[in-house]
Amino acid sequence: MAIHPAHVPVLNEVFAPTREDLDRCARLVAASESAQRDSIGALTFEGRLVDEVMAETARAVLARHGHG
Repeated sequence: MAIHPAHVPVLNEVFAPTREDLDRCARLVAASESAQRDSIGALTFEGRLVDEVMAETARAVLARHGHG
């Protein structure tokens, strides 16, 4: 929570996803789309189980930050 409007730009910068975060989201979305084409419901991505909700979150992050 920001106490003063002047804090907003700093908060946006600190909490915005990094380039690496956005790249990971893009890779996750690509892996999810590939799994969907192959009728796979959940997949392992970078050593973790990923479901469609996580892929949707990645899509939303990309869209929010102009990469979707």
